[in-house]
Amino acid sequence: MKKVLFIATTADNRNRLDGETIKCKLLREYLNDIKEIKVFCVDTDNWKKHILKLVFLIIFYYFKSDEIIVSSADKGANIVLNFFRKIKTKKDIYYFVIGGSLSRNIKEKGWNVDTYKGIKHIFVEANTLKDDLNELQITNVDVLNNFRKVKKFKSNYINDGKIKFVYFGRVIKEKGIEEAIKLIKKFNSENIDCTLDIYGQCKGEYLSEIKSMFDDNISYHGEIKPDSKTEYEILSKYDVFIFPTEYPGECLPGALIDCYISGLAVVASNWRYAKEYILENENGKIFEYKNYNDMYKKTLEMINDNSILKYKKKSKELSKNYILDNLLKKFKEELLEDIE
Repeated sequence: MKKVLFIATTADNRNRLDGETIKCKLLREYLNDIKEIKVFCVDTDNWKKHILKLVFLIIFYYFKSDEIIVSSADKGANIVLNFFRKIKTKKDIYYFVIGGSLSRNIKEKGWNVDTYKGIKHIFVEANTLKDDLNELQITNVDVLNNFRKVKKFKSNYINDGKIKFVYFGRVIKEKGIEEAIKLIKKFNSENIDCTLDIYGQCKGEYLSEIKSMFDDNISYHGEIKPDSKTEYEILSKYDVFIFPTEYPGECLPGALIDCYISGLAVVASNWRYAKEYILENENGKIFEYKNYNDMYKKTLEMINDNSILKYKKKSKELSKNYILDNLLKKFKEELLEDIE
């Protein structure tokens, strides 16, 4: 039996529902289901508060393990991977990159490219990021989409004539929440009957701030704790996922995949990787980054063209590109290739 050290942000002692944590938990669950391997998991969440314990666990399980898998945000992963480079490990390392900032961080922060060249396999979520790393002479890179596990669920969609927008994800200013609220209020002032429901973790101060902007058509519904079914049953009630993100590290948001699985049309900002995942005029609209007049125009065009149902159907079709078991099949084969 092969022994694998899995170093990842699984947040076992905190209630974190962000994309990084969900991806790491899904990956751990997948690894634990592989009968040919034994997994030693080290949780890097909140690592600065328990750095000595973390170092001890990594070293302890390192000597028990045959191979290493790292799945953590850029900074934490860089520290861990640098450690393995400095001790000149001979063990194979697989790195699942979180977000889309790795190449920029390497260039702007002067991170050692040799740390990444020595890894057996790096998995990124975007072709553009792969190309950027290749330009840095980091060539051991492949694209592997963010992923989801899906249980059978019932769609709760009812087409009642009202356009139901939803935002799902971390509720922070950088995700464009306030602009989404303004858009819905503007449409209703123009007699376009629509609502916006917001789901996700939100700090109390910011929640009070955005609630002061709400009217009767806008509501906050708290967290959805994902279980590969409940989130899809809830999201399936809606028409359009509104995603005016300005978040600088955005790559392939897990919430976008959740909304594809749930069969939603998409209106999103043109963040750096948006066009790799959203098909303009096929399953949604992409507006100019931080240009909220353009967001209004593109969304209004979608409404006036009666394109929402068509976009919803296409998103559902695209969801098959993000199913965990399909995406990780080749990785599993690579991980097990030397087991007799």
